[in-house]
Amino acid sequence: MDNHKYLFSDYSNRLSKAIKTIDQEKLNMIHDEIVKRINSTNSIYIFGNGGSQANAHHVVGDYIKTFSLAGLKIKISCLSDNICYLTAASNDLSYQDAYSVLIGTIIESNDLLIYFSGTGNSMNLVKCARKAASKNICQLAVTAFSGGALKQIVDIPLHININDMEIAEDMQLVIFHYLKQRLTQETFAKEFKSCSAPKYDKRTKEDLVS
Repeated sequence: MDNHKYLFSDYSNRLSKAIKTIDQEKLNMIHDEIVKRINSTNSIYIFGNGGSQANAHHVVGDYIKTFSLAGLKIKISCLSDNICYLTAASNDLSYQDAYSVLIGTIIESNDLLIYFSGTGNSMNLVKCARKAASKNICQLAVTAFSGGALKQIVDIPLHININDMEIAEDMQLVIFHYLKQRLTQETFAKEFKSCSAPKYDKRTKEDLVS
């Protein structure tokens, strides 16, 4: 007798439905904002909490390595990666203010702010977004559930219509992996054509241990 009733096919079906709610036009807008900041002096900052923070950390590392290999400058970072800063700011101010205090100090007017949030209602992200909006700093958010406050504040609200935190976090990576492939295979295809990563090629193309 099979007692395993919670099937992966159920999860994958909900994942598929969530993917179909993603707005291509919003993806195009995000793509264009990233392109504006490649080979420029402006920065891209990604924020999140918990699993969303882990995804932000992943995206930053992925983009830095990928674009650097092609000789393209991308100033992208995840400010909460510095645990010394985050704990000190949270201890001396509050966790809610740890990001907003960076507006006008670390974060400048032509930078791009990206928020990963399941609900869109995390106070530390909302306070940062409100302050950045008052300074006309370009912002985007990837959210699920109702989209929360972030959906109403940012310039580009990419909302996934799903009430599921795990799938919301899956979508954050799906979206930014898609954007990376589009940037490398289409927008900057010429730069990446001559890109050389011998060990990566051995592992992926030649199926060798390297």
